[in-house]
Amino acid sequence: MKDRVDHAPTDRRPWNWYNSVVTAQIQVQQSLTDTVEFPQFCTTANEFWERNRLPGGERVILVEAMSQDIRVTLRNLTVANVLRRFIPAQLVVFTGADDDWNEILWTFFDSEVLSAISRAYGAVDVIDIHDLVDSRIADREPGDLHVAGKDLPVTGSGIEPAVLEEIVRATLSRVLKVPRVTDEIRAGAKYAEVRQRSEQFSNIYDALFAGLDPVALVTSHVDYNHWGLAVETATRFNVPTVHVQSTGTLKAYALFPEKRRGAATFRAELTHQIGEFFEQYVWSNRDRLRSSAELSAWRVKGDWGRPAWWRGGAMAAIELQTPEDRLSLREHALARFGFDPDKPVVAVFNHAISDAPRTNVEIFDDLAAWYEATADYATKRADVNWLFLDHPNQNLYDSTGFFDSLKERLAGSRLVFLPSLELSKNVMWSLVDLGVTVRGSISNELPAFGIPAIQAGWSEWSNCGFTIVADDAGDYWKRLDESIDSILAGRPLITEEQIERARLWAWFYRSGADVPTQLVQPWEMGRTQPLLRAVRVSMRHVEADADPAFTAVRRMWVRKEPFLTRIDMTLPPQEFALALGGVSEL
Repeated sequence: MKDRVDHAPTDRRPWNWYNSVVTAQIQVQQSLTDTVEFPQFCTTANEFWERNRLPGGERVILVEAMSQDIRVTLRNLTVANVLRRFIPAQLVVFTGADDDWNEILWTFFDSEVLSAISRAYGAVDVIDIHDLVDSRIADREPGDLHVAGKDLPVTGSGIEPAVLEEIVRATLSRVLKVPRVTDEIRAGAKYAEVRQRSEQFSNIYDALFAGLDPVALVTSHVDYNHWGLAVETATRFNVPTVHVQSTGTLKAYALFPEKRRGAATFRAELTHQIGEFFEQYVWSNRDRLRSSAELSAWRVKGDWGRPAWWRGGAMAAIELQTPEDRLSLREHALARFGFDPDKPVVAVFNHAISDAPRTNVEIFDDLAAWYEATADYATKRADVNWLFLDHPNQNLYDSTGFFDSLKERLAGSRLVFLPSLELSKNVMWSLVDLGVTVRGSISNELPAFGIPAIQAGWSEWSNCGFTIVADDAGDYWKRLDESIDSILAGRPLITEEQIERARLWAWFYRSGADVPTQLVQPWEMGRTQPLLRAVRVSMRHVEADADPAFTAVRRMWVRKEPFLTRIDMTLPPQEFALALGGVSEL
């Protein structure tokens, strides 16, 4: 294990602490409109944005507000209004939720709150897209849509049937929390319902894009029918999509029509562009970023920020400081789980098996098929120890008992199956010699500490040069064989360069691509009155000229870059060092 970080995080809060915070936030959120702070916030936001954007033009920016968390909507609306500082456009917001998502994900959904915030940010219209779908299903002759003062004819969708089917299948998997849509599911009522709703979503989105001539789509998600079909329509209509992230302060990816190269999905398109940008501007500045990357690696050790494979709390902290620390704990861990101390350990990390299947390049039919096939492969390789772990949020994504069923089927084999909560990050990092995943964030965490990772598919960092990425199923088995043989022979599987690349990615994702603006506040601020108060005070405190959000969004838009960046990554070396600040050398 490679460990060059001398600091150790000190968070020792138990997981139930985080649950209690979430519960408290939900209770407060449910009554947010009844607080004194909420109307004050809306009044201030309306005044602020009236003075910090161009007058509305004929075109619109479409903004999604279909998350119960107001932090998500605030981020989307902020990005949209920053675009309106230099592009004359009106704001049209679409919102709503249906029974399926209320059952599996949302614990509350307050459309009144989201509508009020949207209008405070200048929306000329707020439409409930789910109500529109319901009404069109119920009415055999539903007529035109009336949005932003216009009558928009609904003439059908230009979506390819195969693309629609893929989105329907992904939505069914998530709604039912199953790894795949079987023939039995396809023949059932729920499939017909989701298929019908998906067709109507696509019809309505096509009508909005055809009739409103959008400048951009701003959304928090790009998958499933109610979010993903909006992105699919934007792609066909050559409208830029800005995918705002639910983490950090202000983070967003962007896909511009001019930059597309014909990849099958939004995420696959971005994987190419992110890799190219990383190589040209992050890796080339590695000498100036090295100390910052080391700090980010320390933050990864404590699970500060998302995405991360680990839940929060003490279990997510790494206290190991040296290779000697690792060896000492490794001896204990090997004995604890009954592993052969003379064999290396290969860990296979289960995914949230119903989460957005096939939204990027995957080389197996589904995430469960990959996991099952890898487990069967492992039964034939007795020369290493095998550790199979469930996903930290397995119960939120799986109603089938997939992990336990596989464990039961392979009972009596040498494979060890464990719930992820049964071991800490310390134990994990001391044990694992090779990590195996598809697109999981574990594949950017392990290499940062010298542990190689194989990917059976693409993630956003797959082209950044620090993981072993398989091209197809045959290549996956070949790379798995070669990697295990190399470990047994004592040959290193990861280079110093790959370790540095992984740490640079940690810096870039958690810092370089995270814009510190007071207009939204860090994600950890929560979603209750303190957030509204902080944003309101910021809006009233000083003039907004040169706010980092304004600078970053405009730079991304003008240059057609694939994400927001807190500094101009294209600056010459000396200017880059000055912009970076900190301890980097001039």
